[in-house]
Amino acid sequence: MIPALQECEATELICVASRTKEKAEEVAGVFGCEAAAGYDALLDRRDIDAIYMPLPTGVHEEWCTRALKAGKHLMVEKSFASDYASAERMLYLARESHCLVFENFQFQTHSQWRAIKRHMTSNELGNVHLVRSTFGFPPLPEDNFRWNKELGGGALLDVGAYMTKASQLLLGTGLEVLGASLQMDLETGVEMYGEATFRNEAGQVAQVAFGFDYFYQCRVELLGTKGKLSTNRVFTAPPGFEPVLLVEKQGEAEEITLPADNHYVNMWNWFASKVQGGDFSNHWKLLLDQARLLEEIRVKSGDGCGQKYPCKSV
Repeated sequence: MIPALQECEATELICVASRTKEKAEEVAGVFGCEAAAGYDALLDRRDIDAIYMPLPTGVHEEWCTRALKAGKHLMVEKSFASDYASAERMLYLARESHCLVFENFQFQTHSQWRAIKRHMTSNELGNVHLVRSTFGFPPLPEDNFRWNKELGGGALLDVGAYMTKASQLLLGTGLEVLGASLQMDLETGVEMYGEATFRNEAGQVAQVAFGFDYFYQCRVELLGTKGKLSTNRVFTAPPGFEPVLLVEKQGEAEEITLPADNHYVNMWNWFASKVQGGDFSNHWKLLLDQARLLEEIRVKSGDGCGQKYPCKSV
């Protein structure tokens, strides 16, 4: 994200902060910026408009709260909040401070998604009635923070969050969670893998699967009455990578190679343009809808508190 920030003409890297002076200075030396020891030292600066926060989800509320009270716009790594109530509290502060909060699903800015969305509505596949999506990878090392419950670890808030975001992008917001299942890791108390099914008001369905115990998968499929579209690297396409779409119809198949793109730079450009636009209400609503879906997956799977959290206006 830092090299992309520096490549983006609309943003300027001023300072990086770490819990230790030595680590901050090491990173600052690489990227030619100032260093700050401690996150508060960054938030106190008046020459900084926005903060990029790559911290784990479990500490987002603490540091997002401080950043919003300091009047800073936020680019926050996914997932934004540990639960729906936490998202509501942070977004109340965002409204009071009139600050933009952006959840960093940079994949949505990759140009391949324009092609995927066109196939949803162009009728080339006929009536697209089902979206299937899978994101997962082999087991992580035991000391990875994603196994730490206190830090917001677990497959749901990590790869599962990609699944809810992709479903929103293709089927719209306000999705109903028809069912869900989560498999817990007994040693760590976090989700190891899971599945969920969503439906929009038009009756279109999304079936998703995610986890930390797969071979690497990063796919979206659109199933229509005339054909099917499959992708090969839809969430993590690196700069220089040319995505391929496979379109299958009765008795024929076509591979479409798309141009390479840099969704990291695209995300910074998008973020900067939204800050300059000044109207953040829709982005706050998107964050709440995302938090609602993740919460309802927990409830439907039996891993929640048994209470649903309706999406409230911010």
